[in-house]
Amino acid sequence: MNKNKTLLQKFIEFNTDKRLAGEKKKCLLAVSGGTDSVVMCDLFHKAGFPFAIAHCNFNLRGEESNADARFVKNVANKYKVKVFVKSFETAKYAEENKISIQLAARELRYEWFEELRSSKDFHLIATAHHLNDNIETVIHNLTRGTGIRGLRGIPVRQERIIRPMLFAPRNEIEDYLKENKLQFREDASNASDDYTRNKIRHSVIPVLKEINPSLEDAIGEKIEIFTGLEEMYEKQTKQLSKQLFLPRKNDIYIPLLKLKKTSRAASVLFEYLKEFDFTIEQIEDMLSVLDDTSGKRFVTGKARIIKDRQFFILTQLPEKDFTAKLINEKDKEVELGDNKLKLSTARAKTAKITPDKSMAWLDKSKLTFPLIIRKWKQGDYFYPFGMKMKKKKIKKFFIDQKVPLNEKENIWIIESAQKIVWVVGHRIDERFKVAPDTKDVLKMVWK
Repeated sequence: MNKNKTLLQKFIEFNTDKRLAGEKKKCLLAVSGGTDSVVMCDLFHKAGFPFAIAHCNFNLRGEESNADARFVKNVANKYKVKVFVKSFETAKYAEENKISIQLAARELRYEWFEELRSSKDFHLIATAHHLNDNIETVIHNLTRGTGIRGLRGIPVRQERIIRPMLFAPRNEIEDYLKENKLQFREDASNASDDYTRNKIRHSVIPVLKEINPSLEDAIGEKIEIFTGLEEMYEKQTKQLSKQLFLPRKNDIYIPLLKLKKTSRAASVLFEYLKEFDFTIEQIEDMLSVLDDTSGKRFVTGKARIIKDRQFFILTQLPEKDFTAKLINEKDKEVELGDNKLKLSTARAKTAKITPDKSMAWLDKSKLTFPLIIRKWKQGDYFYPFGMKMKKKKIKKFFIDQKVPLNEKENIWIIESAQKIVWVVGHRIDERFKVAPDTKDVLKMVWK
């Protein structure tokens, strides 16, 4: 990108080249009121890109948080655009879900943004991440131990989320802010070394810039290269994974003989197993015992791997608060806390099917007993009735249906032979619907 161009020119060029924001794409801008998001608003305005503003008040800094919200409303008034502000009980959400404040804020933020985007007909959600954020992310990933994905840092686009300023170094953003006399709000936490990213920003980056004053240019160019390499790497890894990770009932079997013959076995294992929190050290230990006797175990908070004679066997561990019950074919009623599930069978000819979300009408011949009723979890998917066998993750289904956060936590699903039959109180699965050739109908009523 030509260094002699203005930030606005670079912004328009970057978004055009990457097919991100544009004159025909209505974007929802995530605006905190800090320097980066304020500059992003001004660039969108001057580029002629249509936008509205969304601001999260996480209620973590008392009156300062409220002042941020008022400031962002004034920014929206300045550009004569819509503004959406939502207040969150972030600390309470973090405590209830046993997660960090940072993760709680992230989950609340992005879930609300997506709900806004879909309900208000925005094309994209834009965040103000810039080049220095990306560099910090790469360094952070390296310190934790990363695969090649971590070397490309923050992606320019993730589904509906775009980063239209990822090309811009912090100093150019700050210069633009001063030149255009833009007002902003400073988050006090940005000046603190309490968080890992801030330690990298305030302590690590300055040392690296002493070594190479052109650090942003040097790493920025490499990130582009790593992005291309990652695409090739992922394609090959997916092909290897099909041969190496074999689903059997609820477990994954990894043939030891094939593993021995796999080039870059450690990398392939890491890419597959990292979602279960296995570290590169554990993977190296696994590879070192390929010829040992059976019984060696490798455990994380999410999964367990046992070495058998011919396989490594991966078993996902149940969540600590996970509760489930079996539904047998002859059961008439199942109790779950304050709720009850009532079951009855009728001939299809006499069944009077009604469109009531608290009821499910199912082709009994398609069910495999016992059924299981449990709370839904991340990764669950089904084929919603009426969507012509279109697969959808339950989390995305909830967003599309605008299910409130507090209700999502208490939603149950019923499954048959590891296939979701009914998202209780919401939608059955297309695969189990009553069809013209159905003989017996199982009626379920949730009370």
